[in-house]
Amino acid sequence: MERRGLFELIREKYLPREVLYPGCSIHITPAFFFPYVVFVDQNPTAAAFFSNRDSIREFVGRNRKYRRTPHIQFIAQDFTQPLPVLENQFDLVLALFAGGIAKACRSYLRMGGLLLTNNHQNDAVDASEDNQLVLLAIVQKHQGKYRLEEKKPGESPKFKSQASRPKRYLRQTSGGLEYIENESYYIFKRSRPRQ
Repeated sequence: MERRGLFELIREKYLPREVLYPGCSIHITPAFFFPYVVFVDQNPTAAAFFSNRDSIREFVGRNRKYRRTPHIQFIAQDFTQPLPVLENQFDLVLALFAGGIAKACRSYLRMGGLLLTNNHQNDAVDASEDNQLVLLAIVQKHQGKYRLEEKKPGESPKFKSQASRPKRYLRQTSGGLEYIENESYYIFKRSRPRQ
């Protein structure tokens, strides 16, 4: 259940309801924490995974952390092309490990909505250069827990250089491969364009 603690922290702190997840692959965990999630991916493996709607609904229903009936939608397409959703609709856009999401999908965020990203393929850099996105906080995992550090309005993020970032995300364990959480996550808020 990758990044379970991250999504739980975001839910508790900001209470987003409608979430867009472009470049989702087969990562279903956000649906455990947010009642309305639209997943987007052009990969045939993701399309095959999400095509079994009944088993996904049942699985999410057993693991959800909210009372509402989950709304799960999958759009099989390239997220850089116009999506069949409304602009200004979502409380939260997840920009994780896909690249280009901040640029391609910011318009789907409502005013005051949040973009959660890491700096994989420079998505956080792109967000910091967008005059409608303002850095709110940085989240890091420390001793097994995600910790949120709020930023002052107008404060610019400091990104780890690509050279200093660990390249590995998986490690071999006795049980097989294990995901290594070594990312910083950046939370941006959509606001009026800065002058």
